[in-house]
Amino acid sequence: MLIECPKCTAGFQVPERMMRDRTRPLRCSQCRTVFPMPNPPVPEPFAFRPPEPLPPSPVAEEPRPAPRPFLEETLPEQVAALETPAEVAQGASSRRLRAAWAASIALLLGGGLAAIIKRDAVVEAWPPAARLFSALGLL
Repeated sequence: MLIECPKCTAGFQVPERMMRDRTRPLRCSQCRTVFPMPNPPVPEPFAFRPPEPLPPSPVAEEPRPAPRPFLEETLPEQVAALETPAEVAQGASSRRLRAAWAASIALLLGGGLAAIIKRDAVVEAWPPAARLFSALGLL
């Protein structure tokens, strides 16, 4: 923003980031006058003028084809009552999610069971596991 010194009328370009703090005084680098930051100029309101309508086209427009009916309107009621592709995908997704959860739980249980069965080898490979097995009453 361009600001002028009120005493010597020297013009200075002040960055917008400095204009955010309105309480900060400014100092002219020419005459060393300290003055308050001026209020930003108020922009004049924009006068809205609607666009002028276009003149009619000299070329005759081709007639548009009739809109096609929706799929549900053209199918028999039995077929229209079936699940939509989104519903089928939702069902398949939830089945896959349940299968993934079941596989995760089976993997965790299997790993825990293997650790209990082979606890001697686990304790030998990782001695701090002895405290866990003794806390569980397995040693």
